[in-house]
Amino acid sequence: MALEMADRAPPRDSMVRRLSRAMLAVTLASSALTAGATGLIAYRLLLAGEDRRLRDAATDLMEEVAGLGDAEAAAAADHEQKELEAFGIHIALFSGDTRLGGAPGVSVQSGCDWSQVPGQPGVRLCGVPGLGRLAVAQENLESIPLLRLALPLAALIAAGCAALLSLAMSQRVARWAARPLTELSAELSRIEPGGSLPASLHAPARYSEVNAVRTALVDLLTRLQESLDLSRRFAANAAHELRTPLTTLRAELELQAETPQRPDTAEALGRMHRTVTSLGGLVERLMVLAEVTQGTLEPFEPVSLSGIVEDVMRSLPESEQRRVEVDVGIQGIVLGDGHLLRQLIDNVVENALKFSHGMRVRVSLHQTGETTCLDVRDEGPGIAPEDLRRVFEPFYRTPSARAGKQGHGIGLSLVALVARVHHAHVEFLPSAVGTHLRLSFPRDSHP
Repeated sequence: MALEMADRAPPRDSMVRRLSRAMLAVTLASSALTAGATGLIAYRLLLAGEDRRLRDAATDLMEEVAGLGDAEAAAAADHEQKELEAFGIHIALFSGDTRLGGAPGVSVQSGCDWSQVPGQPGVRLCGVPGLGRLAVAQENLESIPLLRLALPLAALIAAGCAALLSLAMSQRVARWAARPLTELSAELSRIEPGGSLPASLHAPARYSEVNAVRTALVDLLTRLQESLDLSRRFAANAAHELRTPLTTLRAELELQAETPQRPDTAEALGRMHRTVTSLGGLVERLMVLAEVTQGTLEPFEPVSLSGIVEDVMRSLPESEQRRVEVDVGIQGIVLGDGHLLRQLIDNVVENALKFSHGMRVRVSLHQTGETTCLDVRDEGPGIAPEDLRRVFEPFYRTPSARAGKQGHGIGLSLVALVARVHHAHVEFLPSAVGTHLRLSFPRDSHP
């Protein structure tokens, strides 16, 4: 029961969506890392290039003033400043903390660093010492910090575009990646109840992971088929073996009932006859179940559901015929096995009569699009919601059924099985009073 509910529950997710989300997450993560690394590397490369430019300017000045006195060195620094001013570089020459010449406002700085002077954001200084002097080159590089933000932002925009492209392509790529599993699922869905496994399932799969799943499924299905075949053969053989002695016993009881008997003996014979008749019906139903599940059915042919309904009505005792209201304005032609469909309708009507407590039963036949629907309504106590699924299980009987009526719990399971063989759908629809069972047959397609 739990497995059936799990099978009918809608899937919470799919492999395609899972792969799509994984691809999108990987794309976003890799794009973000790439954007951050790209911005940091570009920033470092740009800053290193500007530092090299400033150090070269300071080194050139140190080489020019080497061996010169302070006055001559100051004049050389002023001359160098005039040449570099056009390039946005300011340079100054220091002796200790005293500026000898060059641009005013340049701070003392050994090595390369950002200016710590208030009001000078983005000013880069590089100082080169030598022979007791210090040449400091300075440049306003406030665009470099902006590039530090702009480059990652640009990279993130590119990453966003890549993510959108990944989102557009991920479904197709995921479907392509999951195709071996969907093909395996399609092969499994083509397996008919009681039929052999398709040859394609025995062929090794191309991918090792899918092949492992295929091998496990084939092994499981083979063992299940062997177990089911054994159970079916046992049920069929047991039913065949029981049919003859039960028929003989019923005939003997009927002969005894025709001869004069004491009242208590006649009553006992009547009970025995009813029990044997019930067992005979159980055996017949078991044989029908075995016939359906073993796949020994003859080729299907057009069958009139209205004709079967009328035949079932004629076979009912007159007292029960008066309780059934029939509305079959159409023939209801379907492709199927007439004997099995007779068993199906007979069980549905019998079940409705049994549990309607003498109230009326309505049988109707109508068509909706490509579907032929057989509805059976009764005015009984109905079926509890928790029992609606289980009533189609073999030998299951609801508590109220076990308490009030004789039976074996096979009728509705036989109905469900015969319906499945004919690709029909059986269900209980909501009803204010009693129960409403609907059988939906495909009208024009072969089962």
